[in-house]
Amino acid sequence: MNTSALARGDGGSRWQIFAQRRKDFPQHNAMDEGTDEAAPRNDGSAPSGRFETAPALPIASVLFRALNEAGLRYGIVQDLAFLQDAFAGRDDLDILLDKHDYPAFCSIVNGLQGRRGVSLSCYDNVCAGREDWFLPDFSSGRYLHLDVHIGVRVGREFRKRYPAFDYAAIKRWDAMHVGDVAVPVVSPEDELRLTIARFAFRGWTLPLRRWVTMRHHWRDQFAQLPFAPSGQGLHVVEFAFGGERTATCRFRQSGDDLVAHRGDLVRLRRSIREMCGFTERHEIADTAVHLVRKSSYLALRLLQRLMPGRLPPKRRFATGGFLVAVIGPDGVGKSTQVDRLTQTFRWKFGCTQAYAGTGDGSGWWHRKALQKVLFPYRRRLKSLVQPHGKDSVRGTRAKGGVAATGLALWAILIAFERYAVVKRAHRMATRGLIVICDRWPQGQRRGYLDGPTIPPHLFSVRGLSVLARLEQELYRRMEARRPHLTLHLVSDFAVSESRKPGEIGKEAFDARLSLMAELRAKDEEIRTVDASSSIEAVGRELFRHIWLSL
Repeated sequence: MNTSALARGDGGSRWQIFAQRRKDFPQHNAMDEGTDEAAPRNDGSAPSGRFETAPALPIASVLFRALNEAGLRYGIVQDLAFLQDAFAGRDDLDILLDKHDYPAFCSIVNGLQGRRGVSLSCYDNVCAGREDWFLPDFSSGRYLHLDVHIGVRVGREFRKRYPAFDYAAIKRWDAMHVGDVAVPVVSPEDELRLTIARFAFRGWTLPLRRWVTMRHHWRDQFAQLPFAPSGQGLHVVEFAFGGERTATCRFRQSGDDLVAHRGDLVRLRRSIREMCGFTERHEIADTAVHLVRKSSYLALRLLQRLMPGRLPPKRRFATGGFLVAVIGPDGVGKSTQVDRLTQTFRWKFGCTQAYAGTGDGSGWWHRKALQKVLFPYRRRLKSLVQPHGKDSVRGTRAKGGVAATGLALWAILIAFERYAVVKRAHRMATRGLIVICDRWPQGQRRGYLDGPTIPPHLFSVRGLSVLARLEQELYRRMEARRPHLTLHLVSDFAVSESRKPGEIGKEAFDARLSLMAELRAKDEEIRTVDASSSIEAVGRELFRHIWLSL
């Protein structure tokens, strides 16, 4: 679709002023250096706090340099106010790509360890010619979200099926810089037409009204385009569809609002549909499909809040779900890193965490309540369970038998809870979620790293031997259901003591490290991460291991 210039005679100077502001925007906001100032607004209003300037991720300049060197025809088609956040990995980055360069683009992104994402079909961004790609930046432990468009599609919010703009339809590209790399960005004229074409299918008003008011985010988006908020008169934008057919859209300022002519929007919608081979009667079908998909979307979002982890996520990796277990002695930062990783991946993917221990993490409420009651007496109970000789007092042996039975039942309760956690984590991964588990059961050695806890000498006690064999069977089943990736956090005892003084003794700490070494000897796929570094450095290393295993 070809586009023409603005019909107003005084539009040229405003375009030049706005284009100069676009050109100066990266330098003003220090694309390469962080600052605490927010991005300016062209309408003179106060900037929003969410637009706090952040430095671009290093992978962004690597990507665009590779695209430029390969001679790919591409450009950024995005609201300028969100572009800074997009380069910093805080927002989506919309890339319009020529269809013939798509194979080369995939090759470049794959070479940079990019991963493709897929979404449920009821969501608004599922349409032909659009894909989600995610590019990791291992130096910061974050990733870029690339919305790759073969053609910019317009339509209802949940029915974007009209490819109104392709790469050839954009007549001029401006340049912005990420580091020392020039990135083509859609010109203000073409950005205005893209925005109007989207709004033509999304804006509405009562049938008897001639003018449609720009509301909510549309008003903010138009305020950043080359319209003087305080100006008077009519603004006219023309669309050329080939040949001599054109469509015009009229806009004017109405008090504090910007309004568009309803009849012009109707004619623009009709022209776009006819250009794409559709007729006016398809508008009814678009509305029906939009309402069905939006209803499904809202219903799924509600169910996901009510039943987290039981439904497929909105977006997942094309390779499906993934289960990660983070294991290590006390004090090495397992819980902190699990929280950080969950927050990182949850930005764009369905991601949840699980806990397979008996500490402060989540768990069965009745087990946690009972544990709170018994915790002050744990040392006394364990001493009673120790084997007694023939000369021991009969009362002591009786108390020991009661304590042994109680601790055996307690061990079975914990084993069943851990078994439920393991099964639930695998179910959530099967549904497409990324599951990051704090701890993971093992059955190689008793009493360490969330393993069995019934002492071996109780296997010969009548009645308790049944519970001991049941516990052994549960841990055997858990060992058979391994996570997709196991990460071991290792460090010196001094690190654990400095982070959690008195939490664990050196002998117990070394015993856990020794057991972890035995587990790694049995499974060469287990990855080791040095937890002695800073929290940020450890998080980046864990992120790298997880991403490369997806």
